[in-house]
Amino acid sequence: MQSTRTHIVQGPAGRLAVTDCGEGGLPVLFVNSNGGRREQWAAQQAHLKQRSVSFDLRGMGDSDLDPQGRYGAVDAAEDVHAVANALGLERFVLVGHSFGGAAAGEYAIRWPERLAGLVFVDTAGTMPPLTPEQLAWFNEGMRPEKYRGFMDEWFAPVLQNAKPGTREAVMRWLHATPREVVANALESLLAYNSDRVFERYKGPVHTLVVDAFIQPNAYHLLYPNIPHTVFSGVSHWLMMDAPDEFNAALDAFLVTLSPQ
Repeated sequence: MQSTRTHIVQGPAGRLAVTDCGEGGLPVLFVNSNGGRREQWAAQQAHLKQRSVSFDLRGMGDSDLDPQGRYGAVDAAEDVHAVANALGLERFVLVGHSFGGAAAGEYAIRWPERLAGLVFVDTAGTMPPLTPEQLAWFNEGMRPEKYRGFMDEWFAPVLQNAKPGTREAVMRWLHATPREVVANALESLLAYNSDRVFERYKGPVHTLVVDAFIQPNAYHLLYPNIPHTVFSGVSHWLMMDAPDEFNAALDAFLVTLSPQ
């Protein structure tokens, strides 16, 4: 059984809560989704033979809010860098889910030399520009008095096929995350440019996608040379709904990587 340690790491904006499992091998660092927590990776950390690390992004879970209100994908990448440095992860595999995948991409743009591999989990690449009508709809929904209902409706489709435990945890985590954290993270995705990831990062990549949620800007459609694994009958939180299948796909990618 893997040893598990919890840490508090000082990030650029405050304290970051970390779960650190196992020892040795090529480390794997997991990045949670918007409104998520590091617990979403519990089954993966329990499974992996090598060292693995998960943490709560700023403003989420047990990590501090940013006094300056910065919760975008670039800010999340800086959190990743702080955790990697604090725990001595000189070279590691980065796994990001949804918004956490955008954070992983921003990390790859800035510190590509630190990455031995990059895994995007049901993550979108560059988004098409919003129409004025879409922007007005988003801004209206993000008003404080409408936010809770708006986000509940936003999450409902991507929780299709979720296990009851997955649905309960995801919604509990979302409701515990302050509105400005979720909103700022979502807004930052409009500026995310996935082309820049591959201009800078030339190493191994894999993407895990759920068939029901594939959009035209999915990584494997934007970049057809990227290997991908398709999951069926699960929600957007595939690592929680189908941990054995997810772990097998992650293992298959990790075994191709060099620890050097």
